[in-house]
Amino acid sequence: MKTINRIVAILSLIGMAVAVNAQQRLTLEQCRALALENNNQLKIAQEEINKAGYDKKSAFANYLPKVSVSGVYAYNSIDEMHLLSDEQDMSLRNLGTTVGTQVGGSLQQMQQNAVGTVQQIMANPAADPALAQLIGNSPTIQQLLQVIQTTDVSASLAPTVATLNGIGSEIADNLILDTKNVFAGIVSVQEPIFMGGKIVTYNKIAAAKKELEETKYSSEEQETTIETDKLYWQIVSLTNKLKLTEKYVELLQTMSENVDKMADEGVATASDKLSVKVKLNQAETTLLKVQNGLALSKMLLCQHCGMDINTDISLADETLEDVVVSELQIQYTENDIMENRPELRSLHLATELYKQNVNLTRSDYLPTVAAFGNYVLSNPSCSDNGFQNEFSGFWNVGVVARIPILQWGEGVNKIRKAKADEKIAQYKLDDAKEKIMLQVNQYERQIEEAKSRVKMAEEKMSDAEENLRMATLGFEEGVIPSSGLTEAQTAWLQAHSEYIDSKIDWIMAKVYLQKATGILNK
Repeated sequence: MKTINRIVAILSLIGMAVAVNAQQRLTLEQCRALALENNNQLKIAQEEINKAGYDKKSAFANYLPKVSVSGVYAYNSIDEMHLLSDEQDMSLRNLGTTVGTQVGGSLQQMQQNAVGTVQQIMANPAADPALAQLIGNSPTIQQLLQVIQTTDVSASLAPTVATLNGIGSEIADNLILDTKNVFAGIVSVQEPIFMGGKIVTYNKIAAAKKELEETKYSSEEQETTIETDKLYWQIVSLTNKLKLTEKYVELLQTMSENVDKMADEGVATASDKLSVKVKLNQAETTLLKVQNGLALSKMLLCQHCGMDINTDISLADETLEDVVVSELQIQYTENDIMENRPELRSLHLATELYKQNVNLTRSDYLPTVAAFGNYVLSNPSCSDNGFQNEFSGFWNVGVVARIPILQWGEGVNKIRKAKADEKIAQYKLDDAKEKIMLQVNQYERQIEEAKSRVKMAEEKMSDAEENLRMATLGFEEGVIPSSGLTEAQTAWLQAHSEYIDSKIDWIMAKVYLQKATGILNK
């Protein structure tokens, strides 16, 4: 329907552009289209719909995995990080010396023990004649004993000691990390599995809010249309009243000229002349007010339609001889009213929002489960290859769960509060339905009343026409004074004005009924 309205607006603008000359002629439909196209409140309402649409898309995004990348660079005041204490570092670097001392001492002790044992055996062969004979008669054993006695254990262990000290120093150096510049990064993926219904509820709330903004737009659209119709028909009314007032002034001018002639002939008095002059001055003042009111009303309509206020416009209905009331009957049912009325739709959506708020509050106290995955990269790094001053990383995946256990009634009371808000919204909706049905009945009565007023105004206008005709003839024949004619002229003006007002009231009552039933702009 909105698309159709836009097309109508564009066609109306094209039609106006073709018809533009010294004066722009506008129909009611063209005025409505211009007002809807240029109304700032409607533009604001449309942007609110767009915002709600973005919220709806954002809520849907909560179903999808979240991927984030973080990076860190740190410049530290400590150039190096030692994983060993000074004592441990020194022990590790002197590993060969320590081992050489302990092993060398043991070997020297063994050397001394071996030499001493041989010397004891050789000094007392009777204690063990066989062994003493073996040692004494074996060149190999003699040679071995000579090597043992002459070997420098410390010198023999020196290369091994140096090698072990080198290995220890290398290990100690590898346990010193360069931490002056530290780099780190992490890629994280999170996917909700169960959030207590929170994500589903958020999506329902976002959808309801978007629909709520659309109903606000529809309501603002109807208000704009109502205001356009008011200004349009006000101009039509003033235009017709201007014609009547101009004719009334012409009648009084003619009458004033006749009274002046009659006074010159002695048929009328100076009082008659003065009375007619006063009436003429009043009529001219009224004419000036109507002209100013008409000009201001056209400025208001131009401003309302987004046109320059000094644009010279002419309305289609102001050029007609009579105000035409559409005979089209307004058809509707109570269900149509409940469905189409923006205010009821807004209250229904508000009730739905409060209902979802109950679910949202409940979700805060239900278990939640989410899956995650990370990849961590750093320099310096620690991996299965030890600590290194280079980039290296690792990944992990897992599941995190949160189960509320005890809140001392906090959740229960918050849920009860949310349910109370839901009931209040429902009561407001029920109350609004009753008031709107009463409003519809009032506008139906106003239409019937306006019809009756139009019929009465037609009869009154007919009587006023006949009364003016007879008063004019009587005045010309000299049987009716000037005051009688002016009264007839005033009654004629009033009857015609009431006729115009009653017809426009009839038109506006039908417009208000369309709004009350929700079918305006449909």
